[in-house]
Amino acid sequence: MAAIETESTPLTLGSLPTDPLLLILFFLDYRDLINCCYVSRRLSQLSSHDPLWRRHCKKYWLIFEEEKTQKNQCWKSLFIDTYSDVGRYIDHYAAIKKAWDDLKKYLEPRCPRMVLSLKEGLLP
Repeated sequence: MAAIETESTPLTLGSLPTDPLLLILFFLDYRDLINCCYVSRRLSQLSSHDPLWRRHCKKYWLIFEEEKTQKNQCWKSLFIDTYSDVGRYIDHYAAIKKAWDDLKKYLEPRCPRMVLSLKEGLLP
């Protein structure tokens, strides 16, 4: 039998389909997503895909749909704006914000005047 010769085109980042690349990017941390912006134009566009940043906004800042709608920003810019404001607390921010929200939720029906006296502090 004669060997069949096939022409193969070189595999490049530009030739890969978008959906599998987005799936791979979904598993990256926010630092890695930001670094992808500097690799190539294609990765920069893909790593700016808004749903990728939604997960990080929820995970690190406890920002959900209703708050995003109020601020009228895309997820990536919301993440970056919040990071520039309180980024130094990123490892602890979600736990502190959840505790703060739980405290307010507990106090509102029981001691509404006390809730009014609480100061927001660093938490947005």
